[in-house]
Amino acid sequence: MSDHEAGAIVVTGAASGIGRATCELLVASGATVIGLDRNAAELPGVKAAICDLADADAIDRVVELMREPLGGLVNCAGLPGTHPPDRVLAVNLLAPRRLADGLAERIVAGGAVVNVASVAAWRSDRSERDVSEVLGASDAAALEWLAAADLDGPATYDFSKEALQALTLWQGARWLPRRVRCVSVSPGPTLTPILSDFEQSMGADRIRASADAVGGHAKPEDVATIIAFLVSPAARWINGIDVRVDGGLLGARMAPAVAAADQA
Repeated sequence: MSDHEAGAIVVTGAASGIGRATCELLVASGATVIGLDRNAAELPGVKAAICDLADADAIDRVVELMREPLGGLVNCAGLPGTHPPDRVLAVNLLAPRRLADGLAERIVAGGAVVNVASVAAWRSDRSERDVSEVLGASDAAALEWLAAADLDGPATYDFSKEALQALTLWQGARWLPRRVRCVSVSPGPTLTPILSDFEQSMGADRIRASADAVGGHAKPEDVATIIAFLVSPAARWINGIDVRVDGGLLGARMAPAVAAADQA
């Protein structure tokens, strides 16, 4: 018997990278998968739906078409900081929020929302007040805030992931009475088609140093395995947290500061 018989799992960014690997694992586990992407996710067992996640109206149209009970939502799609800031915020934060809000009533009790954030969230220098302001704003107001803050693409990427982690916490508390879990996953550098974009926006030396620190970069399936677990009933007691999947990268960077504090 499949662990996912309660309903289909919606996966964004399904055509490539972590999203594609997640679809493959979910299908192998017996799940019914609906794959959202700008490009058709041509994968056996995946029902493909075309959607530009930077377009709020396109998201609303897709949501309107999904009338069946759902077992969960996995927001894998994301844009690196090489893209215009407004598109980065729209795809990385506003789209996951809009999809989750639109589909929440269709996710069955015991289902889950998994948001793919990033360890880059720790690089963001924006305050908790900024995060709360954006999360409490409409899409249009959030984009107005971004324009006023004058963040470039890389800074917007870091902020969008910081806010996505916070959104997950909010969602986990909000939907607790309905028994819909919400968890974020924060990968480190991963061997996906957009890794070169991260080398450009974050610096090739920094990305190379990350690989040296932990013995290489993650493969998409390294992250997808964790996502597939978190969206399954086996993870029923995991809710409202961020799970780092970075090979220990962030811990290694934090350890010297912790050791220095202990010696002070």
